[in-house]
Amino acid sequence: MFRNPKAKIIALFTVIALTVSFSYLSAQSLNVYGTYKVTGTNPNGSKYKGSVTITLNEDGSYNFEWSVGNSFSGTGTLSGNTLTVDWGDTYPVIYTVKNGGNRLEGTWGNGTGTEILSK
Repeated sequence: MFRNPKAKIIALFTVIALTVSFSYLSAQSLNVYGTYKVTGTNPNGSKYKGSVTITLNEDGSYNFEWSVGNSFSGTGTLSGNTLTVDWGDTYPVIYTVKNGGNRLEGTWGNGTGTEILSK
């Protein structure tokens, strides 16, 4: 198809640039801030519910304020559709962002606790 080696290189760089651009735009289209309803399961199997407010910071990180019987706070970073939140525990909360940010499905406590956030 390409007889000119320069054309092959240009085509390769174009494909790479488009892939990176679409990945960036996809991450930017996720709206993961606002107020969510929370349902979760503690590592011991007990259930909890409440709310969490997520705010977007100027640097692109997110602040979390949970109200689930007790209050907790943390700071999160988004990479692709994975939102990782440091909330002061040994293990972070790790959410998978779904439906453009309307639903976040997460685990915490090294995978022993689960949490679902929904708008």
